[in-house]
Amino acid sequence: MNQGSDASPEGLPDRGSPGAQRFDGPVSALPMRKRKLRRRVDVPAAMVPGSSGFAVATEWLGRLAAVLAVALFAMVMATIHKGLQVQDSARTTVDNFRLTNDFFAQRTDLTAPATARKQLDELAGILAQLNLTAAADVDHLAALLPDAQALVAAGQGDTQIAQQLQTVATSLQGSAASLHEVSSNADTTVTTVDSELTHAIELVNQLNDELTRTTNKLALVPETGAIIPAPTEGQR
Repeated sequence: MNQGSDASPEGLPDRGSPGAQRFDGPVSALPMRKRKLRRRVDVPAAMVPGSSGFAVATEWLGRLAAVLAVALFAMVMATIHKGLQVQDSARTTVDNFRLTNDFFAQRTDLTAPATARKQLDELAGILAQLNLTAAADVDHLAALLPDAQALVAAGQGDTQIAQQLQTVATSLQGSAASLHEVSSNADTTVTTVDSELTHAIELVNQLNDELTRTTNKLALVPETGAIIPAPTEGQR
């Protein structure tokens, strides 16, 4: 027997008891007292068969099949993604071809006599409007021509006045340079005169000091007639 496949001894009816009933069905069909199966202690472990090589090979083949299934799923998803990209590219290409066909269809329609006539009539109307606009522009230019000539004449007069003003400005610049030189010379002269006047004042002060000392010295000499007159007060 395989381990765990038979019912425990507690689940079997006691055949020796008087109230026991005979059960001729398989052991797995017997009512179980407990849900958890217990290990058979009456069966030696050596009699329990182990896993065979076929079971191990089947298990590894199952694992390999699971790995292959995952790889195939990834390949399928990548293929679907590529297919969507190809579908989008195909739609873009179809739209471009449709737009190009529309352009060619329009050009083909222009070759029709009625369409060409209509286009020529529209072009003639546009040319007529351009002709009218050009004529109006020419009239405006003709009306503005006298004013332009007057402006040219006034500009020539302004040019002459500007040249004369440039000459006057040059003369004024020379006069300003001369005045600057004169003012510089006058400033130098005034500075020199001021220095000379300062020196003269110093000399006068020295002379007054000498006269004062001389007067003070002569005041001590008695009067002797007309030879040595009496000293007068004040400075000379």
